[in-house]
Amino acid sequence: AQGPLAATWQTLQARMQAERPIIARCRAAPSACKSIPALQFIAIVDEGNGFKGRARIGRINRAVNFAIRAVEAGAPGAAYDDWTSPLQTLAAGEGDCKQYAVLKYAALHAAGVVVDDLRIVIVERRARATTHAVVAVRNDGRWLILDNRVLTIVDSRRLLDRYRPLYSLGRRGLRQFVPRSPRTAQKSGAACAG
Repeated sequence: AQGPLAATWQTLQARMQAERPIIARCRAAPSACKSIPALQFIAIVDEGNGFKGRARIGRINRAVNFAIRAVEAGAPGAAYDDWTSPLQTLAAGEGDCKQYAVLKYAALHAAGVVVDDLRIVIVERRARATTHAVVAVRNDGRWLILDNRVLTIVDSRRLLDRYRPLYSLGRRGLRQFVPRSPRTAQKSGAACAG
């Protein structure tokens, strides 16, 4: 899929790639690190150290949820209303669902979750008909959803009544979800494939 969101995702991936050497230098020599956001990012990733699977995911999810202040997209005075990289978000100290999702995606990947098991999913909130960004992470063959609005991790199939998946952003770029019949969707849940 092409378009503005695909281009935004490509730009964002390049920014995340450019931040990795900064984070690596700060991890190697924390006392010489001049990037407070990089040290904050390392602390978030380290929240998952010593844990595996769902526990690691949960610790990082919680750390990100508390790392920045939530603002609504387009809110007056909001530092960012666009997609931003993890270090940009931590420097601002606030963000909307997009910033939370990107920060979780990057932190989970840095903590050892393989990129093929991670997606940022753009969903439509059925009750309000508004879009929202969440992270989907595959653990033990199941897709779990991380939402900045809650601290709990939820199996993707349990959210079909609340959210309708529209797009996923991941290693393979932008993928659009194909609408399924209600019967098929009930059986297989949010596919998060691609």
